[in-house]
Amino acid sequence: MPRFHAAVATSTRVEFVASVPLDLVNTMYFTYLAGQIEGIEDWPAQLRRDMQPELLEELDFLFSYPKGDPGIMGAVNDSLFAHREAWTDVDALLRYVREMPGGLGQPPDGLGIQDLALYPLRWPRHAPEAQVDPAVAPRDRLAEAVAKAGLDVDAVLAVYDRPEELRQRILNLIQRFYDEHYRHELTRRFPCLERSVAAHRNQPVGDIEALIQSLTHRPITCVAEEPGVYNHHIFAPSLDMGPWVSCADTPPIHGLYYPCEARFIGEQAEESEETRHLARIHRALSDEQRLRILRLLRDGELYAQQIVERTGLHQSVVSRHLEFMRVVGLLIGRRQSNMKFYSLNPAMREELGKTLALFPSERQA
Repeated sequence: MPRFHAAVATSTRVEFVASVPLDLVNTMYFTYLAGQIEGIEDWPAQLRRDMQPELLEELDFLFSYPKGDPGIMGAVNDSLFAHREAWTDVDALLRYVREMPGGLGQPPDGLGIQDLALYPLRWPRHAPEAQVDPAVAPRDRLAEAVAKAGLDVDAVLAVYDRPEELRQRILNLIQRFYDEHYRHELTRRFPCLERSVAAHRNQPVGDIEALIQSLTHRPITCVAEEPGVYNHHIFAPSLDMGPWVSCADTPPIHGLYYPCEARFIGEQAEESEETRHLARIHRALSDEQRLRILRLLRDGELYAQQIVERTGLHQSVVSRHLEFMRVVGLLIGRRQSNMKFYSLNPAMREELGKTLALFPSERQA
């Protein structure tokens, strides 16, 4: 059962939610991401090694169809934040998918199965470069976006044109992932989620961005990228996310999966959080290509394409390195129009000093 608490601050509604369906779908997403990005090493990475090959293939497909992350399952994930009737248990989640319209609905509250495929084209945060004329028929809009991405238009449309088959694939994936993997982890996961929500229940809301920063330990938030469009914030703790967080963008609702705090997992809070954070920083520093990028940025801010040109690395490789260094705190990123700029984070000098403090000085030795 979900555990949630609502509060109101300057006309903004805030909820903390512990929900098996939310955590389940987010765990599925991070299991997919473990094969795509750096820094996810825990249970999701192990799952990719243990899962039946056909189940892993289906998971990767549904989180990348029709044109990459977040995919159709990412659309399911985001839409859940607007449907609390699906938060109670896995049966409620399956019922929510079964009762979706087969074709097109009324997003974001009434997504249909075909809307799920159109979702990355509809919301600016997911694919700003893919925005097309909304007067174009939805199927043609999808075909245009897929063609621009250099993908097989016929193959994508063949799936889109069979919404009931697609619905069944989504249902089968959720049920199998829950039965074969997630259910056995419930005793480890759900108590942490409940404790985190209980700890934040009476927390003063204050500034939303400051609250998000305190939960994610990151200087820049999803909300900062689109200020003023949200009046309802739903925070859901989750586990095994590495240094990452996940935002659900369905204005006016903003959903955020944040990492469940170490003290609620049963670890020594301050020591374990700091040790984990330092380990991630040093993992980011252990790669020669990432060190080359850091050296380039010593002279000032660069945008991503400049880094691609100066390193000679493929754009996708550079993007992975930049995003990993950003989430662990080595870099500061900002968006201007369709360009992403990166610079060194000066606060890292103090963070790296914590590693040096582990060693005694010569005088102490």
